[in-house]
This record gives sequence, C-alpha cells and structure tokens, in this order.
Amino acid sequence: MRAVRRIALMGLAISGLAACGGDSDPGRPVTLAELPHPKPGLWRWSSGAGGVRQLCLSGQVLGVLAPRPGCPVVRQVVLRDATYVVEAKCAGGTVRHISARAWGDFDRAFSTDVQLTDVADHAEYRYLGPCPAGQKPDDAP
Repeated sequence: MRAVRRIALMGLAISGLAACGGDSDPGRPVTLAELPHPKPGLWRWSSGAGGVRQLCLSGQVLGVLAPRPGCPVVRQVVLRDATYVVEAKCAGGTVRHISARAWGDFDRAFSTDVQLTDVADHAEYRYLGPCPAGQKPDDAP
C-alpha cells in the first residue's frame, strides 16, 4: 500500500512540475508557415491586460507568434498536446525575452499565453463570423 501511495504522490509531483512550466516535451520544430493561422474574420478578443474588443483577423500567422525585429527566435515548436510555442531573445530595450504559447481550434476558439520579460498575459479568442463590410483586418490586439 505504501508503494502505491508513493507512486501516486510521485505522479502528482511530476504533473505539478509540468503545470509550472517544467516542459518535459521538447516539441517538434515547426516552420513559420506551420504556425497557427486563425480563420479570417471577426474575433472576440479578451485579455487580462487589454480588456475585451473585436478584431478583424486576416488569416495570417497569429500575431503573438510572429517574429519581431531585433528578437531572433530561439525555439519554435509544437508540443504533443498541439500547443505551439515560440521563444525569442531580444537584443536590447526593455523586452529581453518573449515567450508565447497558443492552443485550441484556430477556426472557432483558441487561447494564448504571452510573456514579455516580466509581464505576462492570457487571452481568449472566439470566432464571431465574417468581418463587417469595409472593415480592414487588424491582426494586432
């Protein structure tokens, strides 16, 4: 009985480490073209830092995963659970490290977690339908 309890506690400890960012899955490297491209159209975006708004997305690579000038990518992978991860180190300025994760159904609803040096944010996206006539895509929240 003690052995079973010990194994169960070890399993809880390992799953707790994974939840805290102890990635045991190194992921499969992906190209820029393989990163998520949300369905073009109107999306409801809600973020802890930015509030709630509607975005007209064009179908391009998800903005939080896209490369940024001066911040070369050091890791760009998809994990076994279909979470996309992009990490970059920046040359200077206030942002020194970028880490972004995205998961979900990029045609209906998905989530992102982004960390810029010491600032973190979580966002939820939900597809609403086509963009209103005349509205130009705005891929950045």
